[in-house]
Amino acid sequence: MDTARRDELVARPHTAVLATQWTRGRVHQAPVWYLYEDGAFKVITERGSQKHRNAVRSGRASICVDERAGRFAYVMAEGPVSVVDPVSFEQRLALHRHYRGDEGAHRAVDGGGHEKMVMLLLTPERWISWGL
Repeated sequence: MDTARRDELVARPHTAVLATQWTRGRVHQAPVWYLYEDGAFKVITERGSQKHRNAVRSGRASICVDERAGRFAYVMAEGPVSVVDPVSFEQRLALHRHYRGDEGAHRAVDGGGHEKMVMLLLTPERWISWGL
């Protein structure tokens, strides 16, 4: 998959799977919503979640985006992950807007909650992709 096609795929609102290293060599994987902006994946999660704790401990993560649109194509990226804490209302609104549109995003975010969240910022060092 060329870079333009890869960037087009990850720019769309797919659910991805984020993998972080747990303890004793175990891997923790969880479905996530993300934004891909400025060359990085932005994933918002609750402060203290397993994803958050693993990212702080290991400093690395990987993400897999699967197209699922009648053809088989995916993109995986791995690299260092940093934590942005706290998450602003605008950051959380942007993520929800990407998946729900403006009205749905406001319904989900206007009541608050971002103050309990952090953003995991995964900067890809290595890409693996397959498909069109």
